[in-house]
Amino acid sequence: MSTKISIEILAHKAIDKKNWYLCKGNLLDYLSKLKEDFYEFAIQRRIVKNQYLDSLYQTIKSGDPIPVLTLTYTQESLNNTVGGSELEMNDIEILDGLQRTFRLWAYKILADNYKGQVDKEVIDFAKDLKKLNPLLFESGVITTSLIKDMINKGEILHVYNIFRSFDIYFIVWAGLTDKEVVRKMLVLNAGQKAVSPTHQFELLFLHFFDSIRSSGNEIELFREKDQEAPEIKNGRRQPGQFMFSSFIVGLQSFVEQKPLKVITEDPIGIETEEEEFQMLYDLVFNLDYLNEYVKLLVSLDKVIYNKEGIFGLEWFVKETTLSGVLAALGKSIDFKSITTLDELIEKSAKAFKVLEHAVETNGFKIEIYRLEFANISSRAINFGTFTRKTIMQYTSDLLSNNKPNWHELFIKTQGEKS
Repeated sequence: MSTKISIEILAHKAIDKKNWYLCKGNLLDYLSKLKEDFYEFAIQRRIVKNQYLDSLYQTIKSGDPIPVLTLTYTQESLNNTVGGSELEMNDIEILDGLQRTFRLWAYKILADNYKGQVDKEVIDFAKDLKKLNPLLFESGVITTSLIKDMINKGEILHVYNIFRSFDIYFIVWAGLTDKEVVRKMLVLNAGQKAVSPTHQFELLFLHFFDSIRSSGNEIELFREKDQEAPEIKNGRRQPGQFMFSSFIVGLQSFVEQKPLKVITEDPIGIETEEEEFQMLYDLVFNLDYLNEYVKLLVSLDKVIYNKEGIFGLEWFVKETTLSGVLAALGKSIDFKSITTLDELIEKSAKAFKVLEHAVETNGFKIEIYRLEFANISSRAINFGTFTRKTIMQYTSDLLSNNKPNWHELFIKTQGEKS
């Protein structure tokens, strides 16, 4: 079965090595040729509930236009011929319009699976559809009541014809680099719902992760939805296994040189952070550097495990621990003085090696840490902030070749304002 759709190129602009196209295509053709996992594009937001978008089908039915979709195309250009062109759907990702695409695709899936059920069999039909794709129901796009209504009105029989008679418009970016794909993603989202700093780090890192994993690195990241996630979070893991969100917070803490936490609020706009993000793109978010960073992190994880045993696995997987330790490592590096990738790799490796040696010599003394933490567990403090600051200070002292004392640091940090 062909995975190409026919399109008409309405406009084209070449920008350096990139190509921008404005195209027209058929909605049914587009929805029919989507990749099976089109809604799992790593740098896109997950499918979310949105009551305004849920009326999109009615917009299509009435013939009203919908906003232009923005796609990225892995090939360098589109072939434009007299009779039109073709778009290989296996080579596209949706940069803007995922939520709209998913909702329309859901109606197509509904029509695809309808086999003339009568009213009394609608519940069974809905159950079967939910087993086929739970996300259709979890997102609220499809409900049992909607299915009943579509069937009772006979609307479910007309979905194909409605989609077949509707034209949609695409902006297609061809020839973008990995960095440019992520930048387009951030800019397109900034005008809708601002992207938090942590999510920006997720976007930046995720686009490189497949390449990093294929490079043979030993790191393994888990998402909340993964079956193994509870075990990993509780420290029942192997060295190199981390929760994705904690890893991202650690990486961000390393770069910003301060212990951070997962941020879901207080988002920032991409325009106000242009200079900072340029540094991140050019220095940190480079495949060569990220490969080295991951190797250093896994090596440190192994050293901590060898020194501290199972307590090390439980401790170094926590978000508060990673943010504190990696913030201290980042603070030991003068990022402003670094101008080349080689310098960044060299100074990062040196900082990690210094800490590894300190851990091998003195250790994090995690058993003592656990006892001290237990003693303050009933006091009215912000445990997250307290823990990050204390662990960062302990790590900084280790890097300075000092011999930190958890008891003294706990008392000192408790005396400071959070």
